[in-house]
Amino acid sequence: MSKAKQIIELMQPFVEEGRLLERSYETINNNIDDFIVIEIHNEIIASAGLRIYKEENIGEIYALVVNKNFHNSDTSSKLMELLIQKASSLNLKSIFALSKYGGRFFYRFDFVESELSSLPESRQNSYDYSRNSTIYLRNL
Repeated sequence: MSKAKQIIELMQPFVEEGRLLERSYETINNNIDDFIVIEIHNEIIASAGLRIYKEENIGEIYALVVNKNFHNSDTSSKLMELLIQKASSLNLKSIFALSKYGGRFFYRFDFVESELSSLPESRQNSYDYSRNSTIYLRNL
């Protein structure tokens, strides 16, 4: 099974619960290089994308998901550490995430709540007010 298809299947229960935005196979596949994955026995158990806004030198963490069988393990922490490492290796000045549910998780990694104005202009323009997501920002 392709990496993109595995990511879509991993995301699906969280999409159905309204915790993640649905993304098409084409969107995931066309942006597959954004994704960090954690695998066990060739099965993806956790993934997240890191979209780069080159002009602003900022990264956005998106579609962060961990298989429910691996909740309350260190899998989500490992995934975040990999995302931070990738962002640091790209010399990004900061990373951000939009979430309705992840406050305590992001705080553990030194993210702080931020304002819409802290996001790249193109991301401000695509912000979905109906989701009312909190913006979490971490300087690197």
